[in-house]
Amino acid sequence: MGPEEMDVRWLLCAFALLFAPPAEARPQRIVSLDYCADQFVLALADRDQIAALSRGARRDDSYFRDRAAGIRQTRGTLEEALALRPDLVVRNWGGPWDAEAVYARFGVPVLQVGDAPDFASARADLLDASAALGHPERGVALARDLDLRLARLGAAAPARRLPVMYLSAGGAVAGSGTMMDAVIAAAGGRNVRTDASWTVMPLERLVETPPALVALGFFDHGRTRINPWLPGRHPAMRSALERARTVSLPPAAISCEAWYAIDAAEQIAAALRSS
Repeated sequence: MGPEEMDVRWLLCAFALLFAPPAEARPQRIVSLDYCADQFVLALADRDQIAALSRGARRDDSYFRDRAAGIRQTRGTLEEALALRPDLVVRNWGGPWDAEAVYARFGVPVLQVGDAPDFASARADLLDASAALGHPERGVALARDLDLRLARLGAAAPARRLPVMYLSAGGAVAGSGTMMDAVIAAAGGRNVRTDASWTVMPLERLVETPPALVALGFFDHGRTRINPWLPGRHPAMRSALERARTVSLPPAAISCEAWYAIDAAEQIAAALRSS
């Protein structure tokens, strides 16, 4: 091989290295389609990576709502999102139900997040999202914090688990296979509802149910506070709850099924310890 040919090969290698795309390109124009997806973006992405959040990013039950100040918001329609030239769309429930297929037609990948039924799934979801957003170290740090907090709760859990029921202002109660069931278990409680998924119980049964602790969700939330027809605002329910032991969970910690539901577990655990 002559020197001229060697020079050409070195030159080609240099150009290949110079123009080769990075193995894991960090997205630079992220669009989030709903306020559950917003939480992952706000927790894990740099501010200058975010092209837009959803219109729910500043809601009072948006966990990282303070970080959303000043960031553009959209309604999450396909037209609005594509006009922002995203290189990654993040969603939980926003946008079209077949968002991945729809956005694929325009060459835009979709990251699906949330809807974790337990903390192990939430942890994995967090790590996957942090890698997709280009900051795996942030996911690792949050996962480590989650592990430590779960371990502390486990070490302090009572030998005999006291019964707990989660009740939303709309009358929904959480059964097995839900994040709220995992929250109650992590707190050291025993969920009184053993049937699967979510159920809206008749008012009569709710009033007659005597768990050791009722964990309340969204009873003092802005939108439920003005709706007089919700089961949680019925005089009989109000009277029953006044006689029961209750703990009000922060709406932002339980509005989406994600890793930060650990906040709710810690509040339930504190209420159980004070019994």
